[in-house]
Amino acid sequence: MRAALLLLTLFLLSVAFPAAAQTQVHRCVGKDGGPVFTDQPCGNLGARSIAPPAAASSTEAPAGTSPSTGLLCAKDMATLRVAVASAFNQRDANRIGGLTLWSGYGSGGAVENIRNLEAVVKQTLLSLEGDEADGITAVTRVPGGGEASHQVHFGVVRDAGCLWLRPPA
Repeated sequence: MRAALLLLTLFLLSVAFPAAAQTQVHRCVGKDGGPVFTDQPCGNLGARSIAPPAAASSTEAPAGTSPSTGLLCAKDMATLRVAVASAFNQRDANRIGGLTLWSGYGSGGAVENIRNLEAVVKQTLLSLEGDEADGITAVTRVPGGGEASHQVHFGVVRDAGCLWLRPPA
Protein backbone atom coordinates (compact mmCIF):
# COMPACT_ATOMS: atom_id res chain seq x y z
CA MET A 1 0.00 0.00 0.00
CA ARG A 2 2.82 2.42 0.88
CA ALA A 3 4.60 1.62 -2.39
CA ALA A 4 1.45 2.40 -4.37
CA LEU A 5 0.95 5.65 -2.46
CA LEU A 6 4.59 6.62 -3.04
CA LEU A 7 4.30 5.89 -6.77
CA LEU A 8 1.08 7.91 -6.99
CA THR A 9 2.73 10.83 -5.17
CA LEU A 10 5.77 10.72 -7.49
CA PHE A 11 3.51 10.61 -10.53
CA LEU A 12 1.49 13.62 -9.35
CA LEU A 13 4.66 15.59 -8.63
CA SER A 14 6.10 14.78 -12.06
CA VAL A 15 2.92 16.02 -13.71
CA ALA A 16 2.80 19.19 -11.60
CA PHE A 17 6.40 20.35 -12.14
CA PRO A 18 6.24 20.97 -15.92
CA ALA A 19 3.07 23.04 -15.43
CA ALA A 20 4.76 25.05 -12.70
CA ALA A 21 7.77 25.67 -14.93
CA GLN A 22 5.72 27.84 -17.31
CA THR A 23 6.04 31.38 -16.11
CA GLN A 24 3.00 33.62 -16.15
CA VAL A 25 3.17 36.90 -18.04
CA HIS A 26 1.93 39.71 -15.78
CA ARG A 27 0.19 42.69 -17.40
CA CYS A 28 0.94 45.84 -15.46
CA VAL A 29 0.67 49.62 -15.63
CA GLY A 30 3.96 51.31 -14.77
CA LYS A 31 4.38 54.47 -12.72
CA ASP A 32 4.38 56.47 -15.96
CA GLY A 33 1.00 54.96 -16.95
CA GLY A 34 2.44 52.85 -19.75
CA PRO A 35 1.91 49.11 -20.11
CA VAL A 36 4.57 46.75 -18.73
CA PHE A 37 4.83 43.00 -19.33
CA THR A 38 6.94 40.96 -16.97
CA ASP A 39 7.44 37.53 -15.48
CA GLN A 40 7.47 39.12 -11.99
CA PRO A 41 4.45 40.23 -9.99
CA CYS A 42 3.61 43.85 -10.80
CA GLY A 43 4.08 44.97 -7.20
CA ASN A 44 7.75 43.93 -7.34
CA LEU A 45 8.28 46.60 -10.00
CA GLY A 46 6.22 49.32 -8.36
CA ALA A 47 3.55 48.81 -11.01
CA ARG A 48 -0.19 48.11 -10.80
CA SER A 49 -1.64 44.86 -12.12
CA ILE A 50 -4.10 44.76 -14.99
CA ALA A 51 -5.56 41.30 -15.33
CA PRO A 52 -7.09 40.51 -18.72
CA PRO A 53 -10.89 40.67 -18.60
CA ALA A 54 -12.42 37.57 -17.03
CA ALA A 55 -15.82 37.88 -18.71
CA ALA A 56 -17.56 40.08 -21.24
CA SER A 57 -19.41 41.87 -18.45
CA SER A 58 -16.18 42.86 -16.67
CA THR A 59 -14.17 44.34 -19.56
CA GLU A 60 -14.38 47.89 -18.23
CA ALA A 61 -11.86 49.04 -15.65
CA PRO A 62 -13.29 50.44 -12.42
CA ALA A 63 -13.67 54.23 -12.49
CA GLY A 64 -10.42 56.03 -11.82
CA THR A 65 -8.20 52.98 -12.37
CA SER A 66 -7.62 52.96 -16.12
CA PRO A 67 -4.06 53.69 -17.25
CA SER A 68 -3.18 56.89 -19.08
CA THR A 69 -3.09 54.91 -22.33
CA GLY A 70 -6.89 55.02 -22.10
CA LEU A 71 -7.31 51.51 -23.49
CA LEU A 72 -7.52 48.18 -21.74
CA CYS A 73 -9.02 46.38 -24.73
CA ALA A 74 -10.48 47.25 -28.10
CA LYS A 75 -14.21 46.69 -28.52
CA ASP A 76 -14.16 47.09 -32.32
CA MET A 77 -11.77 47.14 -35.29
CA ALA A 78 -11.70 50.94 -35.51
CA THR A 79 -10.49 51.20 -31.91
CA LEU A 80 -7.92 48.43 -32.45
CA ARG A 81 -6.58 50.16 -35.58
CA VAL A 82 -6.23 53.48 -33.77
CA ALA A 83 -4.41 51.79 -30.89
CA VAL A 84 -2.00 49.97 -33.25
CA ALA A 85 -1.34 53.19 -35.18
CA SER A 86 -0.71 55.01 -31.91
CA ALA A 87 1.81 52.34 -30.86
CA PHE A 88 3.68 52.80 -34.15
CA ASN A 89 3.49 56.59 -33.83
CA GLN A 90 5.03 56.40 -30.35
CA ARG A 91 7.50 53.66 -31.42
CA ASP A 92 6.30 51.64 -28.43
CA ALA A 93 6.40 47.84 -28.71
CA ASN A 94 4.95 47.54 -25.20
CA ARG A 95 1.77 49.27 -26.38
CA ILE A 96 1.34 46.65 -29.08
CA GLY A 97 2.09 44.06 -26.39
CA GLY A 98 -0.81 45.50 -24.42
CA LEU A 99 -3.12 44.87 -27.36
CA THR A 100 -1.94 41.28 -27.72
CA LEU A 101 -3.53 38.12 -26.35
CA TRP A 102 -0.51 36.21 -25.03
CA SER A 103 -2.21 33.02 -23.84
CA GLY A 104 -0.22 29.99 -24.93
CA TYR A 105 3.07 31.86 -25.42
CA GLY A 106 4.65 31.72 -21.94
CA SER A 107 6.99 34.48 -20.77
CA GLY A 108 9.83 33.46 -23.09
CA GLY A 109 7.62 33.60 -26.18
CA ALA A 110 6.07 36.89 -25.14
CA VAL A 111 9.45 38.50 -24.43
CA GLU A 112 10.87 37.27 -27.75
CA ASN A 113 7.85 38.63 -29.63
CA ILE A 114 8.07 42.02 -27.88
CA ARG A 115 11.78 42.23 -28.82
CA ASN A 116 10.91 41.47 -32.46
CA LEU A 117 8.15 44.09 -32.36
CA GLU A 118 10.64 46.72 -31.14
CA ALA A 119 12.31 46.68 -34.57
CA VAL A 120 8.94 46.74 -36.35
CA VAL A 121 7.53 49.79 -34.53
CA LYS A 122 10.66 51.80 -35.36
CA GLN A 123 9.59 51.63 -38.99
CA THR A 124 7.31 54.26 -40.50
CA LEU A 125 3.71 53.03 -40.64
CA LEU A 126 2.25 53.50 -44.11
CA SER A 127 -1.09 51.73 -43.65
CA LEU A 128 -3.08 49.18 -41.68
CA GLU A 129 -5.04 46.75 -43.83
CA GLY A 130 -7.43 43.92 -43.08
CA ASP A 131 -10.38 43.14 -40.88
CA GLU A 132 -11.39 40.99 -37.93
CA ALA A 133 -11.64 37.80 -40.00
CA ASP A 134 -8.33 38.20 -41.88
CA GLY A 135 -6.30 40.05 -39.25
CA ILE A 136 -4.36 43.29 -39.57
CA THR A 137 -1.36 43.79 -41.84
CA ALA A 138 0.87 46.72 -40.95
CA VAL A 139 2.59 48.06 -44.06
CA THR A 140 5.75 49.91 -43.07
CA ARG A 141 8.78 51.58 -44.59
CA VAL A 142 12.17 50.61 -43.21
CA PRO A 143 14.31 53.66 -42.31
CA GLY A 144 16.92 54.16 -45.01
CA GLY A 145 15.23 51.54 -47.18
CA GLY A 146 14.08 53.96 -49.91
CA GLU A 147 10.60 53.22 -51.19
CA ALA A 148 10.68 49.53 -50.21
CA SER A 149 7.84 48.49 -47.93
CA HIS A 150 7.63 45.72 -45.38
CA GLN A 151 4.53 43.89 -44.15
CA VAL A 152 3.84 42.45 -40.70
CA HIS A 153 0.65 40.45 -40.21
CA PHE A 154 -1.17 40.21 -36.87
CA GLY A 155 -4.01 37.78 -36.37
CA VAL A 156 -7.08 39.24 -34.65
CA VAL A 157 -9.14 37.26 -32.14
CA ARG A 158 -12.20 38.09 -30.10
CA ASP A 159 -11.96 37.10 -26.45
CA ALA A 160 -14.04 38.21 -23.47
CA GLY A 161 -15.80 40.89 -25.50
CA CYS A 162 -12.55 42.45 -26.77
CA LEU A 163 -10.50 42.29 -29.94
CA TRP A 164 -6.88 41.27 -29.42
CA LEU A 165 -3.89 40.93 -31.69
CA ARG A 166 -2.02 37.65 -32.01
CA PRO A 167 1.77 38.05 -32.43
CA PRO A 168 3.15 37.94 -35.97
CA ALA A 169 4.14 34.46 -37.13
